[in-house]
Amino acid sequence: MPLVPDLGIAAAAALVVFFVMLGLLVIFIENLEMKLVLGLLFILLGITVALVALGEVGIGLVVLAAIAAIVMDQALEHFTAV
Repeated sequence: MPLVPDLGIAAAAALVVFFVMLGLLVIFIENLEMKLVLGLLFILLGITVALVALGEVGIGLVVLAAIAAIVMDQALEHFTAV
């Protein structure tokens, strides 16, 4: 039985995770090394694939939101040159 059986609730939780994590990254962490970013991306992507394989699609969606926040933080740094 999945921890979050409803995908709507999982999507809402993913949005919260995305915006909170992006806000924390933008406000408190000025610069992330690319080596650290790639490491986090691959670890979180592996966790997402493992959770989806185990049937935990909702939690996998939340982890995918964390990946998106890290990527968006890097994109904001690239485009704003800050």
